[in-house]
Amino acid sequence: MKKGLCGIGLGIKLSLLGVAVLVACLAGAALAQGNQARMSVEPPEESLKEGGPEFNVNIVADDVTNLAAFQFSLSYDPSIIQYVGVKEGSFLGSSGRQPQCTEPRVQTGQPETLSFNCVTLGPPVSLKGTAGPDGSGVLAEITFAPVGGGTTPLDLKNGILVAAELDAQGRPAQIETAVQGATLDVASTGGGISWALWGPIIGIVVAIVIVGLAIRMIRLRARGSSSIGGI
Repeated sequence: MKKGLCGIGLGIKLSLLGVAVLVACLAGAALAQGNQARMSVEPPEESLKEGGPEFNVNIVADDVTNLAAFQFSLSYDPSIIQYVGVKEGSFLGSSGRQPQCTEPRVQTGQPETLSFNCVTLGPPVSLKGTAGPDGSGVLAEITFAPVGGGTTPLDLKNGILVAAELDAQGRPAQIETAVQGATLDVASTGGGISWALWGPIIGIVVAIVIVGLAIRMIRLRARGSSSIGGI
């Protein structure tokens, strides 16, 4: 029964049922022998600073043949980078197959983990469907904000690539895939004082303290003079 559902799901056009069936097929896809690929994390090239602007981390695929679907989980330190959003990259639908992505899931904790998957709807190549893309490209773009200084792992797990093809048992063929994570450095501001903001305030406080001390000295001298005059 499961094999039949997978075959039907590959032919359904942009329906919620089709997406659900394909996601189920993705989880149970059979391994396609002799077809190796790589899924990896691509951090931004620019330097990052705590409290700086948002940035993107890409999930990329290399040496892929006939790609039809992908899924992955990415773990990171939420005290250093804060998840903002994720969207499908340009690679999956580049051959003309129609992509459909499920709602991303974020599991909070230490570390925090984002899970995301996308599929393309339509029949496999063996049933006269459109082939998936070959080569390399961006699968997903994840947006983060740098909220703390330090180094966070970008731990890529559960990376699965599936071909737009069926195996001998009629199931979607999983592409043999190596998975590679990365690390990300965010420069700390050091918690230093912003003199442009606090300089004038500190100056006013110091001036008040000095004036207060001067007034106190004057009063003490006045009391001393009165005591001497009374004698």
